[in-house]
Amino acid sequence: MVDQMHGQVLDNGNPCITPNLDSLSKSGVKFNRAHTSNPVCSPANPVCSPARASIMTGLLPHNHGVTTVTHTVDEDQSNLRTDKEHWAQRLKEDGYKTAYFGKWHVERTRKLEDFGWDDYSFIDGLSDEYINANKIHKESIIEELPHLYIDNPPGYANTPFYGISDIDTDKRVLGLVSNGAKEFLNQVDTDKPWACFVSVIEPHDPFISTKKYYDMYEDIELNLPKSFNDELLDKPNIYRRGKKVFENMTKQDHVECIRNYYAMITEIDYEYGKIIDLLESKGELENTIIIFTSDHGEALASHGIYAKNLAAFEEIYRIPMIIAGPGIKENKESDDLVSSMDLCPTILDLFDQKEISNIDSSSFKNILCTEEVNTIEKSFAEYDGTRLQLSTKAKSALV
Repeated sequence: MVDQMHGQVLDNGNPCITPNLDSLSKSGVKFNRAHTSNPVCSPANPVCSPARASIMTGLLPHNHGVTTVTHTVDEDQSNLRTDKEHWAQRLKEDGYKTAYFGKWHVERTRKLEDFGWDDYSFIDGLSDEYINANKIHKESIIEELPHLYIDNPPGYANTPFYGISDIDTDKRVLGLVSNGAKEFLNQVDTDKPWACFVSVIEPHDPFISTKKYYDMYEDIELNLPKSFNDELLDKPNIYRRGKKVFENMTKQDHVECIRNYYAMITEIDYEYGKIIDLLESKGELENTIIIFTSDHGEALASHGIYAKNLAAFEEIYRIPMIIAGPGIKENKESDDLVSSMDLCPTILDLFDQKEISNIDSSSFKNILCTEEVNTIEKSFAEYDGTRLQLSTKAKSALV
């Protein structure tokens, strides 16, 4: 799972370079209308708790209790209800060895053993190496190359928005998470069942890419979204207020944001490709179900805005989703309207596990394993507000 990647990146004709994800699509099912159950994230810290809790429990945020990012509210608010079951718990009960690497932020305690995970030594908030790598990355912008800082009020440090870094992947959170997963796969007894969750914070803003991957886009023409000049006159006024944050950016600034965003995704693609190659070298690839997705999308200059949260736009709600493995159809594209929270019952269904009762989601195993198409036409997402405590409908993102 990645953080803040919109589904348009994997659309046919998109200029983003993703050879390994393209190959994974051909070996499995790619969903063109997958969406998040909740787009909330903090602009100051990439924590996207509601959607992540929904992926684990199969519940909408109002039912699992995490309705906003956990660090923005008091400790008695936005807490995961402990009586809700997680799919990893079911797998562990059935003998699976489980491991989680990278960004968690499903709930506050970070006691992942309570939710079905055996090994979680390298996650945010617990690993000093993770925390330091993330900090160094944000400070590694090469000043001689295109970059942008957002001016903050006096007394606050300027915030990087985009730039290019000369730090190697292995020293970034992406590389450290990927290496942790590969170490687990090299050590795990593959004669017994296992589950490994590899969760990275990229391509979340600030859009700071590694120069090696940034340079891959040197000769690729990148255009602004067709909706870029939307004046938002038919939208809520809060959208126009939010757009003012970006009003001093030049056209080239916007293009550079897109270039760095794509470069970050290409770097992710190569790292996830290494994990897939490792599975193949161990003879485990054809015996492994691989799921690729994101917690939510990113506006990326569409309608002249960035990030996510309150705007009900397709780029924010639509996410990438590819699933491949034994028993799953190959080279199939689905236009079914599926949600990230549907992954919970689908995973249990694929492994013939006991289902979790009274959840808000449904398994789409039949779409993965049969020729059925366009069977799901309705789905739901929630937005309960962030610090502004707003509400908005996601209809425009789901039709």
